[in-house]
Formats: sequence, C-alpha cells, structure tokens
Amino acid sequence: MQLKSILCSLAVVSCWIISPLVEPVSAQGFYLNAGDTVVFYGDSITQQNFYNQWVEFYTVTRFPSMRVHFYGAGIGGDRVTGGGGGTVDERLARDVFPHKPSVVTVMLGMNDGNYTPPTDEIEAAYIKGYEHLLGSIRDHAPGARITLLGPSPLDEVTRPPMFPGGYNSVMLHFADLDRDLARKFGGTFVNLNPPVVAAIEKAQAVDPLVAKMLVPDRVHPDATAHWVMAEALLKGWNAPALVSSVNIDARAGQLADAQNATVHHVERGKDSLHWTSQEESLPLPFSQDNATEALLLQISDIQQQLNQETLRVTGLDAGQYNLTIDGDLIGPFLAEDLQKGINLADYRTPMRGQAQRVGWLIGDRDEAVYIHLRMHVRKADTGASEGKPDLLDAFENSFEDSIYEAARPVPHEFALSLVAGESVGGAPQTH
Repeated sequence: MQLKSILCSLAVVSCWIISPLVEPVSAQGFYLNAGDTVVFYGDSITQQNFYNQWVEFYTVTRFPSMRVHFYGAGIGGDRVTGGGGGTVDERLARDVFPHKPSVVTVMLGMNDGNYTPPTDEIEAAYIKGYEHLLGSIRDHAPGARITLLGPSPLDEVTRPPMFPGGYNSVMLHFADLDRDLARKFGGTFVNLNPPVVAAIEKAQAVDPLVAKMLVPDRVHPDATAHWVMAEALLKGWNAPALVSSVNIDARAGQLADAQNATVHHVERGKDSLHWTSQEESLPLPFSQDNATEALLLQISDIQQQLNQETLRVTGLDAGQYNLTIDGDLIGPFLAEDLQKGINLADYRTPMRGQAQRVGWLIGDRDEAVYIHLRMHVRKADTGASEGKPDLLDAFENSFEDSIYEAARPVPHEFALSLVAGESVGGAPQTH
C-alpha cells in the first residue's frame, strides 16, 4: 500500500498544436474520445487498480479538456466464467453494463490455466467462456469498443518454471487465443506479457533482488510493473508522446514554434530571456529521486514514448544559464544543451507538482470506485433503493469534477539568465 501511495502521485500528458499559438491538445488518433466511459474488467490483477489507474492518469493529464469516465471492475480469482464475485453474467450485469460503457477492456487467463500444464479441455473452456463473455458485451453494450489484453506474466525470470515449459508459456498461448478472439469480435488486442517479461529481465541484470520485487508473488505485478503494462496499453491505443514543445529564438527575442502550448510576452534582456507559457497538458511526474520511479525509467522507455515536454532555446551565446519557472530554479543548463532541447519532464517543475496533485485525486476516486464495487458484490446498501439515487455515484462524480479542475492548464513565467558574463542573443550555436 505504501508503494501504491507513492506511485499514485504520477501523471501524464501530451498532444500537438494546430495553430501557431494555442489550441488545446487534440486527441486525433488516440483510441479514447471525449465522453467515453471506460470499464476495465478482469481478475485480481485488474483489482489491484494500478495499470488501469495509470491509464486514467495519463489520459486526464494529457487531455485535460477531454473528459473521460473510468471504472475498475476487477475481482480476485475471476475466470472467463466468473468467480467469487458471481458468474460472468452476474458480473457483467452488475459491474459493467450499468456504467453504459463505450470502451471495455478485458484481461483474464491467469486463473483460467489452473497453474498446470496445458490441456485441450482447459483451452476449450477458455475459448468457450471468452466467446460467451464477448457475445454478452456485444449484445448488451453494442456500441462498446472492446480491447482484449494478453495476460500479464507469471514470473519465470527470477524463479524457476513451475513445470517443464513453464506456466508463462500457457499465458502466452492464451494471449494468442485472445488475439484471435479480438479479431473475431472486431476488437483491439494488446499483449501486456512480453513488455513485463522484458522489464523483469532488465531489472535482473541490474539487481536480482530488485527484479524479484516487480512481481513479488510471481503472479501480481507491483505498481512499477503495472506502469510497464499501462505503457503497453497506451501505445496500443496510439497515445502520443508529446506533452508540449516550445522553441524560442533568443537572437530574435521571439517564439519560433510551439506545439500544445501558448507562448507570449517573449522579452530579451542584456543577459536574460523571459516569456510566459501555458502548456495544455501536464507531464508524468517521474522522479529520479524516487527509487521505484528511477527503476521504472531504467527498465522501460516510458519517458521517451509517453512523456516528452521539450524546451528548446536557440541563438544563445555560449555559457551556462539558470532556468527558473515561477521564480523557482529548475537548474543550470549550457547553451548547447538548450540549443538541442531539454525534456522538462526530467525536472522538478510546477507542472510536475500539479500533475502529482491530480494523481492523488485520481487515486482517491478509484479507491471509492473499488469500495463501491465491493459493496455491490456484498449487497450492501448504497442508498440506491426504491428508485433513490446511489449516494456513492454522486461522491465519485464530485471527485471527477475535482480531478479535471486540478488538471486545468495554467500559465507559468519562464526566465533564463546567464550565470556569468555573456549576453543573450549572440550568434546561434553550431552544435
């Protein structure tokens, strides 16, 4: 839980600009649309409420003007036929269809394989149960777009296989079956298994003890590994890497280009440069000072693939410059590095702090959604009796309002000042 609280404070953002000055980030090409309702259906790995929360985190911070509603519907022990939360028909009728989803993701399989070598009977039951599940979604939520997720791995990198050939080979075979089912039912398929295995292998090369913690019980990934899973799903959904991109021409004292950001009041001084910028997205606030996040950045390419917040300043004289945002020192940078461009997502900025606050709110709301689900499973009274409104629905909706309010873009004051000696606006660097 402590790790969950730490990592819940992350965020993500990105898009591109249409006009030279400002246009809120467009989601063109991204799988999700404004007004979508997304339900993540699955077993205990979905019930952990990590990969689905990280996808929500990315979407809110990357597209803060595009409201999307998210609901987790994972219950431990579930198979394609259901489990402790009821049969699959009971589960869908109670946990999925009332939300009127436009998007449903499904990840099952870990329990369906029985943790034994494969048999024809197991495979036939898996296919039959999955076809029934998908047919029910098609019948009761006919407009919903379906994404099938190849199941996350059983860790056989840091521990020996459970039997010859290994149980993860069964999960990979189930992923192949999932791909065929997605094709049959007109859905999307994303395999979450290979990226997690690759991340464990990278961690194993760094520190075998740390690698074991990525899937501590061999079955349930920790929050860091769930970020790897979220990245795979987001990439499968064509999620853009761009948070924002700003290019300032110091020699001319003007904006050269901006994507997903509004820049104005560019002013050049004798040895300084000032401007105001409002980015229309927020960065994922991964920090090298946080050991788990540093590990994530080491074993994945999530920063490159999903978290590019580029600042480029050309035309500076050689030397070192202090960059401040809203008066806070972000760091000293050489003119040649600013010429190439720096990724502000790598640094502790006000935008990162805002993203962290959004992440905390998302974590709180998703905990409320989980409790709401468990109350329904246990038939507890949520106030929704005799036609009365469900009080927890109103509570969750108020949290969602707070989330999007917290993610609203705000302007920031940027300044570059020469640390020693030379004026701003000299000949462009040739690096």
